Amino acid sequence: MAEPQPSFDELLDCYLTGTLSQDQAVRLLSLLESHPDLGSELLDQFTLDAKMRDLAGQDLQVAPPREVTEKASTIRPARKLPWVVAALAIAAAIVVLTVRISGPTISPVPTPSGEESTTVAVAVLTRTVGAEWAEPQNVLVVGAALEPGWLKLTAGLAEVEFFSGARVVLQGPAEFRLLSSNEAFCKTGRLTAEVPTHASGFRIGTPQGSLIDRGTAFGLSVSTAGAEVHVFQGKVELHRTAGQHDLTTGQAVAVAHGGVDRRLPADPTGFVTRPDLDRRENDATAQQREKWGTSARAWNADPALLVRFDFEGPSAARTLRNAASNGSPVGSGTVVGCERADGHWPGKGALEFGRVGDRVRLAVPGELQSLSLLTRVRVGGLDRRYNSLLMSDAFDPGAVHWQVLSDGRVRLGIAAKPHHTDYDSPQVFTPNRLGQWVHLAVVYDAINRRVTHYADGVPLHRQSLTFDVALRPGRAELGNWTSGTRSDRVPIRHFSGRMDEFAAFSRPLSDDEVSRHADGRPPRDP
Repeated sequence: MAEPQPSFDELLDCYLTGTLSQDQAVRLLSLLESHPDLGSELLDQFTLDAKMRDLAGQDLQVAPPREVTEKASTIRPARKLPWVVAALAIAAAIVVLTVRISGPTISPVPTPSGEESTTVAVAVLTRTVGAEWAEPQNVLVVGAALEPGWLKLTAGLAEVEFFSGARVVLQGPAEFRLLSSNEAFCKTGRLTAEVPTHASGFRIGTPQGSLIDRGTAFGLSVSTAGAEVHVFQGKVELHRTAGQHDLTTGQAVAVAHGGVDRRLPADPTGFVTRPDLDRRENDATAQQREKWGTSARAWNADPALLVRFDFEGPSAARTLRNAASNGSPVGSGTVVGCERADGHWPGKGALEFGRVGDRVRLAVPGELQSLSLLTRVRVGGLDRRYNSLLMSDAFDPGAVHWQVLSDGRVRLGIAAKPHHTDYDSPQVFTPNRLGQWVHLAVVYDAINRRVTHYADGVPLHRQSLTFDVALRPGRAELGNWTSGTRSDRVPIRHFSGRMDEFAAFSRPLSDDEVSRHADGRPPRDP
């Protein structure tokens, strides 16, 4: 009776312990050629093992089996390589063989060029209250890095912190131009500025003259009739063609077109101070929570809702309640390691992910033909090749792998045998977008045979389904991944950042529904 052939996991263990024989290497290659979906897992193990050995400072002396290096030589010239480098060459050969055999295209992750990322940003948008912008296509979100250019606020409040340390609160309507980290121009509108001593020299130009701050707090109002400067603390220089005004605490000046400059006492009435901004933000948050609660109840009643975590609850709670009110079979999620935090508005619940062990465990039983996934995240960094959002355990047929790649694209991977297909979005997370709240969604639509990626409710990319497969999310994790192999080494794919909402539906949501979810509106108007 023939001896049973070693399994993939057993062969992988032999590789990791350096005991893989030539016969076993041939068996491993045969398995990879017949089951291409295992190639990605092997490549992850190769990469992780290389990193671990490098950290341990080990000299790798094991030579790769001849049969395997011959396969690798079809991709790159044969040459004497350390085991880990040769292993990566093997993985590359396997990927090419997989494409030849199975057909689906696996989108590669671009190799970093080595060039350091740059930015021309000069300030950050730190807070808004009821902000409405003149150009909807350029709506700014809190946390956005601001480059030189115009901010046209038609209503509401917006707080801008310059890289120099100066802080400006704009009151709409206002037209305000960023020039540098220490200079701006106000065409029209009203603002309050706080300038610490180390930002002394901060300059704001107006049609009537230029203000140079010497470490102070002041209010500025600019209209077609003229401008007024009110100094609440410190000293401001107003430079005009006709001369210079030096204003100190409690002093103000009114500058009229074609008229005489008038001195007057400073009056804070009509200018928004920091306490005023705090109060208005608290009022707006209360209104937003009420609106959000009404919308959430409507979404929770959707018959197709599988699970919705709103991340609300006591700070010490280690479970996430499934808010679906339709009798969904999906239970609560279990929090492992994560810390409670604020979400995309003050007081909104969220979880902070960042450590290798941080995750939320859940289970989505049964088979699904279509699937819509939605979440709101604030990405802190993409220092891993794969950064998990929702990941089914292992690579069983129908497994769902939703993650952010190191280059900022979002990927939905669907596992099956002998196929595995990845559906990628365009780049979503650029360096300037890190640290901002972004609503992400992906819709796997078996009816119209397509996958659509969204960011902040806007469709980014549609791609036809490569093949039909019943989806089986099964046991899964938010913000991390358990590979399901028996190896004690698991690829590191944890998410770094915050998540304050997650929902999954067993039907394809429409573009309008995704947009409504992103905006915090109910699925349909009352």
